[in-house]
Amino acid sequence: MNKPKMIVLADIASLRVTCNGFKQIVKNLEAKYEIVTCKFYSYVAKRNRDFNEYIAANGYETNLPSASRRRNKLDTRQVMEAVNIANAAKVDAVALITGEGDILPVVDLLKSKGIDCYDVNVYEGKYTYAYTGFIAVPTSALREGYAAPATKPAVKKAPKAIVTPVRENEYVQEAKRITSRNAIFDKYRQAKK
Repeated sequence: MNKPKMIVLADIASLRVTCNGFKQIVKNLEAKYEIVTCKFYSYVAKRNRDFNEYIAANGYETNLPSASRRRNKLDTRQVMEAVNIANAAKVDAVALITGEGDILPVVDLLKSKGIDCYDVNVYEGKYTYAYTGFIAVPTSALREGYAAPATKPAVKKAPKAIVTPVRENEYVQEAKRITSRNAIFDKYRQAKK
């Protein structure tokens, strides 16, 4: 019996997983699916040295970081690739490792074409409900010193400082009183009498 085919689209800048951790994810997926290929986004050979040999040995594709990712939190090329997969319909499932951006239109498109779509992350995110399933990544698979947050932490604003009114100098108070409109008219009226 043939296993269903799956493609893994991994933005490795959004989930800082080690190569060994990624291999473990793929091994777990291979229990149920035949992994056709993996495509890596936000890949930098110098930063992702541990992936270099693995990617070359398997003939996987890589893409350098995209400027659009900084604005959208999603790599646009990853979204376009998912759309191409949906249109070709040559696979049964797609595993997505993405940033925090709104991926719902892509997930809906893939599912409407009969392609299962899996969210691969450490924690379930706000869009996990839309996927076919969730594949948990153990924190031991992440790079040392990195723990992926489920969502952006809320920024706590410092309370506004209470400003106590500064008591004006008595000379300033006298000048204000003298130059006020009523005080000038009063002096004028007194001079006329």
